[in-house]
Amino acid sequence: MYRILHLFILLTFLSCSKSNPIPKDNTLPSKYVNDSYLQQLDFKGEEVISTYMDNNFYYIRKDGKKIQTLTYDNGADPFSDGLARTKINGKIGFFNSNLEIVLKPIYDFAFPFYDGIAEICTGCKEKKDGEHTMLDGGKWQKIDRNGLVIE
Repeated sequence: MYRILHLFILLTFLSCSKSNPIPKDNTLPSKYVNDSYLQQLDFKGEEVISTYMDNNFYYIRKDGKKIQTLTYDNGADPFSDGLARTKINGKIGFFNSNLEIVLKPIYDFAFPFYDGIAEICTGCKEKKDGEHTMLDGGKWQKIDRNGLVIE
């Protein structure tokens, strides 16, 4: 009886301790720039700078961590109220100056924060109008810096 119980415990332990490796998704972009690119950048005493690479604007920290940002007026989306916008898988989210996402990219569109409030849209679609893009439809709301709807 004890042998069966020990065998059962041993088998349970072994089956629980097996590691199932998570396959790497090579389609996701790296969160860091390579060292040779990083060495070419001039931070001019700043901890974070913006740069244009791979047809997009990014913010990059001195340690090489990067995050893609929206393009605003032919440059990187500026930080407003300490946050900037990113677009991941077609959705807009917000990140801080440490390049950490603080509001997950779940919005179809979002304006920058101003006095702690941002206007967001869910369900709106981009519509081309010549060389410009307009937003069509959707539900517009205001959120606070925690992502809570306030109006």
